[in-house]
Amino acid sequence: MKKSVLTALVLGAVLSVTACDDNKTSQKVEQAKASVSEAKDAVVSAAQDVKTATVEAVKETKDAVAAKAGEMKDAAAEKMVEAKEAAAEKMDTMATKAGEMKDAAAEKVAEAKETASEKMDSMASKAGEMKDAAAEKVSQAADAVSEKAAEVKEAVKERTENK
Repeated sequence: MKKSVLTALVLGAVLSVTACDDNKTSQKVEQAKASVSEAKDAVVSAAQDVKTATVEAVKETKDAVAAKAGEMKDAAAEKMVEAKEAAAEKMDTMATKAGEMKDAAAEKVAEAKETASEKMDSMASKAGEMKDAAAEKVSQAADAVSEKAAEVKEAVKERTENK
């Protein structure tokens, strides 16, 4: 479009300069002026059309970008919700596992306490038995010592009486 307008302007200028006859020249000049005026109007009209088309294209692009941004925002928000739900689910699972592990550990500790208590009872009864056995041995030893002392006493008495 611009090339044709420029061509018309240049052609008009060339014709006006190269014309020989004044009458023809003035007619040519008038024709050139009219041609230039028409070309100017055509250029203005074309520029207005281009401007309008550009404004519409920019507006459509802007609307499309805004719509796409909205879609992306919604998709990102949805992904965040999904991620939060997944994290909450994992935390619940981990809390449940921790509770189970705590219960299992408490059960093991209770079993260990019971086993230790049984061992202590067993050791206490064993110690009681050993104490009773030791007391019996001491008693037997004391009886044996008493018997020996009585025998010695009697033997000493007999010896002293025999002399």
